[in-house]
Amino acid sequence: MKHDGVSASVVGQGVYHDERLDALLSITGRMDGYLYRCRNDASYTMLYISDGIFTVSGYRPSDFIHNAVRDYVSAIHPDDLAAVYAAVDTALEARCNWNVDYRIVPQVGEPLWVREIGGGVWDETGELEFLEGFVVDISDRKVVEDLNAELLLELKAANEELSAQKREIELAKQQSDHSANHDALTDLPNRRAFHNELKSVIDRCAGSGDAAGLLFIDLDRFKQVNDTLGHEAGDALLQRVSDKLRTILRSADFVARLGGDEFAFLFSGNAEQAREKAVRVAERVLERLRIKVPAPGGDIHVGCTVGVAIYPTEAADPDALVALADRLMYIGKKNGRDRLVTTEALEPGPTSDDLRRTA
Repeated sequence: MKHDGVSASVVGQGVYHDERLDALLSITGRMDGYLYRCRNDASYTMLYISDGIFTVSGYRPSDFIHNAVRDYVSAIHPDDLAAVYAAVDTALEARCNWNVDYRIVPQVGEPLWVREIGGGVWDETGELEFLEGFVVDISDRKVVEDLNAELLLELKAANEELSAQKREIELAKQQSDHSANHDALTDLPNRRAFHNELKSVIDRCAGSGDAAGLLFIDLDRFKQVNDTLGHEAGDALLQRVSDKLRTILRSADFVARLGGDEFAFLFSGNAEQAREKAVRVAERVLERLRIKVPAPGGDIHVGCTVGVAIYPTEAADPDALVALADRLMYIGKKNGRDRLVTTEALEPGPTSDDLRRTA
């Protein structure tokens, strides 16, 4: 398709008559675009450009042939030149076609968008000889594409906003659920969460045949700390106690603050080992909660009293288990504090008649 020295209007009219070329020029003449071929030289000397350039830009094709009046680069918007050069250089290096959008500055009017698809032509020695391509007016399409791009950005922003709102709602719900089920001072589960967990554990044990152990824990001399050092010291002590109880927990265990200086420790496991484990855990609680609190009149030795009850051997349901553990804890308080109390404390001792018969 070399047409050196032949104007676009002359090509296809008899000088180089070729029916296939005539057909090609006829088809491209009906398009909102144009064909071109230029040399690979410093000024990209234009060898051929079809009549469509006039329809698109208002410049005559003869203006560009051999760069007679202007070169093609002068018609490209200066802000887009770098992108065009980069696209062409990249494609030539890879020996593939380029596809690039840019603006043409017409003879009259505002810049308009075109899309160029082109490629290089190499000679027999592998040297790049020509650049050629097809350029089509995409102004109307560009408006739609830009609008679609804008709408997509708006949609993305709206989706991000909705996602952010959803995350905020979920976070607020999580915080609300956490607040409803946790003690504000110690962040341990509260009484409400304890009763829900207790019912769940008992239901699970009823189905599996396991046992549940419940420890009711009440601090000794907590009131003395509050009265002597103030409520801030009391709060600090409760937080310290909570941290120590957490260190005893296994992953399946549960500890809660029921209110004031009362705590509950709940676990489940093999029925035959339940009492042994309950006593072992209670002993650890007693040891960990022996805390010395410095005070002006002398150290206050804080400890705890623990009531230990087992389901189902000692209590048949959650309410009975809670009542029994609470009762055992108060027996321990009455009998001197700083101790664990099991149901053995409820078993009656021998009578005087029994002792006489034994003797």
